[in-house]
Amino acid sequence: MSQRTILLVDDEPEIVEQYGRALRSEGYEVDTAFSGEEAWEKYQAHYYDVVIADWRMEEMNGLQLLYNIDQMHPFAKVIIITGFGDESTAIEAHHYHAFDYLKKPVDMDELLNKVQEAIRRKDGVIAALEDWVATHPEESSEPLKATLSEAQEDHFWSAKEILEEIKNNTERGRQEYQMLIQLTIDLLTRGRIQSNVER
Repeated sequence: MSQRTILLVDDEPEIVEQYGRALRSEGYEVDTAFSGEEAWEKYQAHYYDVVIADWRMEEMNGLQLLYNIDQMHPFAKVIIITGFGDESTAIEAHHYHAFDYLKKPVDMDELLNKVQEAIRRKDGVIAALEDWVATHPEESSEPLKATLSEAQEDHFWSAKEILEEIKNNTERGRQEYQMLIQLTIDLLTRGRIQSNVER
């Protein structure tokens, strides 16, 4: 299993240093951003297993970042942290599918537990692709033809290729991610997949 990646976002360098040290000690790969804008730029170029973001930041705050991520990956795991929290703030964060909401000062054990829980409950589409690529390295590179019976449209892709596209948040990756969600629903009802099909 690949090393799990965390994007840590806060405009206070000492907070980033403190949280980052604790997360790295648990074996996570930690990337940092000191503003919502920087975080969003990084997220658009790379998939993260968990995002930990401060609520109060200049210009693009944690809520706007959460909203942007939710539009791209509605099953992303984002933990919001704030020193100005109240019940209404928590409700607003959960409206945009925040995984959880913690108030400062944050207990490090609690934060690490939340990160572990978020990773256990990560995006099912990405988790399934990761598992398939890891357990079927040769097959994952072979093209598959997925047929949506209602529209009679054929789509060709390999699991490894699409996983890389999704994790790099390319335009194609975003499109295929949405297609996979739709495909999963369709396959549960009336679709079919054929393997080892030439393009």
